[in-house]
Amino acid sequence: MLPIKKIYIDSRFKSTDSASNSDFKIDLPTTLLMPEDTGFYIDDVCIPHTWYPVEAGKNNAIVFNINAYTLTALVPSGNYSVKDLGLAIAVAMNTASVSQRFESEYNAMINSLKIKQTSVYSSLSFDIYTDDYLVQSGSPYARKTMNSLLKNFTSKGYSPDPFVSGYIDMYPLRNIYMTCSGLGNFNTMSISGDRNIIKKIPVTAGHGEVIFDQTVTGMDYLDCSRQTLSRVSFQLKDVFGNIIDLHGNHISFSIVFSRVQNGI
Repeated sequence: MLPIKKIYIDSRFKSTDSASNSDFKIDLPTTLLMPEDTGFYIDDVCIPHTWYPVEAGKNNAIVFNINAYTLTALVPSGNYSVKDLGLAIAVAMNTASVSQRFESEYNAMINSLKIKQTSVYSSLSFDIYTDDYLVQSGSPYARKTMNSLLKNFTSKGYSPDPFVSGYIDMYPLRNIYMTCSGLGNFNTMSISGDRNIIKKIPVTAGHGEVIFDQTVTGMDYLDCSRQTLSRVSFQLKDVFGNIIDLHGNHISFSIVFSRVQNGI
């Protein structure tokens, strides 16, 4: 017989040593011992879409070369329109280069940005480094740039030509990965290397709305046989394994347990 059928989780009841509402620990009121052939799945998920398309320390850097100098521009975190993003990039690059060298141009027809130099500097060369180049050069900003947003995967080359982005998608996060230590038998895996994913949640709501995810069928069980549950830790991550910043907003979900006679 199962000691419990369902546990309702709300991050507002996280332990005092929790880092945030997307990286938290829950102390259960009682210790639960799960019997053999017990499985679980996550249901009734509610997550507010309150992270930003541009987040400091994750995807807000632009590393560029001008006049043989490598400079780094940092765009402030925020929920931008594409046009406003272009303006913010130009301001950040001008701040980094201590000049009014750069300006942006928005092309609404193809939803892209052009970053170019003003007429005073138009004969000088510059280039925005790709992530591949930054990884090879050992840059601390590798994989923390705006290149994924800008679709900057191929260097334009060191020339006076403007930088032209690809199609800019301001909703780059397609799925949220819920991980848990203390529940499950590490029989899942993501491309970022996490082995304790207990739920993949599609991002089905726009910024400022709430993502609701319910399980249509209860057949996708994960094994938790012979586990003792007392304190359980949860994290919400993106595809790269970064903790998603919900900026103080809480989440809730249910853990549903069942006996699985034929194995999992």
